[in-house]
Amino acid sequence: MPISLLDFISTQMPLPLAAAFDDTRPLLLWSGLATLSFGVFLMFLHKRTFERIEQQQADSRTVLFEQRKFRRRTMLSSLIAAMGVILASLNWAIEPMVFTILVLLILILILAILGLATLDMLSISLRGLSKSDDEARQAMIDEYLRQREKNSSQNSETENQDETEA
Repeated sequence: MPISLLDFISTQMPLPLAAAFDDTRPLLLWSGLATLSFGVFLMFLHKRTFERIEQQQADSRTVLFEQRKFRRRTMLSSLIAAMGVILASLNWAIEPMVFTILVLLILILILAILGLATLDMLSISLRGLSKSDDEARQAMIDEYLRQREKNSSQNSETENQDETEA
């Protein structure tokens, strides 16, 4: 009988070591339910934040950016909730093939969540860099003018002292 990477007989039989991990099954169930509820909580939190920004009557560019940010974050929240469902379903996975597929799905979801979260962070930071801060710019100009005036008055006092000494 040839040995293959995925032996059909071993995938049909229950995992021999599964009995050793029976104590962790409730942990998988409760952590899955906690992850699911956290994902749903994040969805409601992002919805509330978006509605508050929508009521502020911001300009069209800001509203468009916030809509895109809301969509990205809702997608991330739904991926977190889906990961919670898969984690909870590991409680009932007895066959090794099903267990392996669910674990691979969890790993794929983790990679997708990390990728989308990184893109969201990048988008927000680029938006912050492109936004001009007129108040800070005016404060910097005022400080520059104040320092310039202070330096010019010090220079004129030094020149006056030099002229009186000479």
